[in-house]
Amino acid sequence: MGATPKVLDTLLVLIEQRGRLVDKQELMKRVWPDAFVQDAALARHISDLRRILGEPARGGQYIETVPTRGYRFIADVRSVDHANAPSGIS
Repeated sequence: MGATPKVLDTLLVLIEQRGRLVDKQELMKRVWPDAFVQDAALARHISDLRRILGEPARGGQYIETVPTRGYRFIADVRSVDHANAPSGIS
């Protein structure tokens, strides 16, 4: 199963705020701005991200869970200049 757009939106928010704790409510407002979403939907998206990234279910390599508070993206991130990227990367 591939990533859905909302799963990718969740990842994007976490990466944009990398190293910083993203509160569950903030994350839900950013990913679902016009909808009421329960914690279970967010937890499912985090679980899907961990599976896609090949991370253990409890996390720790890419996404840190701060119980009852939120999530933090903890992996190193670097920008790629598309003009100088190797072939096949866009």
